[in-house]
Amino acid sequence: MDIFASFATDEKLEVEGTWVPLGGTAKILVARAGNKKYGRLLSAAVDKNKLALDAKTDEADALSDSIMVDVLANSVLLGWEGLSFKGTEALPYNLENAKTLLAVKDFRALVSEKARNIDNFRATAEEATAKK
Repeated sequence: MDIFASFATDEKLEVEGTWVPLGGTAKILVARAGNKKYGRLLSAAVDKNKLALDAKTDEADALSDSIMVDVLANSVLLGWEGLSFKGTEALPYNLENAKTLLAVKDFRALVSEKARNIDNFRATAEEATAKK
């Protein structure tokens, strides 16, 4: 097994994002889930809200969702093209619009899946050689 071929990623893509097609002209720019900014933001939010999250209530679940929306909007979903929302054509990318879209749980799940998919952040052998 070639470990580089199986596991090497481009660290720049993991932070700055990679364009992932969604179909048609729609695509999203996603950084890799688990990047340093993601980790810092998630850890800080969980620490700040630990008591409320530990309650295991519907309110705790809503807070958890809200935290994930905020963390993903600030660290993973970095842009898009060709997306609309409730009939708004060409919805511009900005933080508030990102939070609005990520509040839709199935879109949030899609973004999370794309951000966890190692294939979206693969390093090529040529890139590794160029870094030497």
